[in-house]
Amino acid sequence: MKLRFRSSGIVALILAFGCGPSSAPIEVASGKPLPASSAQALGLKTSGTAWTNAEIRAHYLVLVAAIGLANADWKRQGLSAEERAHRAFQIRHDARSTCRAMMTDAHEVAALEQRDQEKYGHPDGPRFEELAAREAAKGLSGDAVFEAIVESAQRTNKAMNDMYGL
Repeated sequence: MKLRFRSSGIVALILAFGCGPSSAPIEVASGKPLPASSAQALGLKTSGTAWTNAEIRAHYLVLVAAIGLANADWKRQGLSAEERAHRAFQIRHDARSTCRAMMTDAHEVAALEQRDQEKYGHPDGPRFEELAAREAAKGLSGDAVFEAIVESAQRTNKAMNDMYGL
């Protein structure tokens, strides 16, 4: 199933994550609002908004896609590789939290948290320092470590994307 997003919503979302926090949810073509934070997701769920797993995955991909555009802007602003890596990591971490907060099946959320616990040692994904250490263990040093974190923050699980036709 392919999901269409309003182009203005994507632009607003990318700008929101590249330039600061968004105060309002974005809407998908179906008219459903998409949260910019986990708190906003919980509030929307409380008010009756529900999303399919495919809509949530598509939203996750949009949030993660914003990293590349934001990184280009951060480079133009002269931010260091380390600062850009921290920001990219945070966007990815927040995207994970937001999308999990959107999910309605607590068992599915628990399964994702268990996967992360087994893979990273934390139910909410890796820590920045662990990613840096992993890149250093591959032989990278200095800014190359941070550039690798920026790049990895933009990669998503192809199998999951394929499962939802994304």
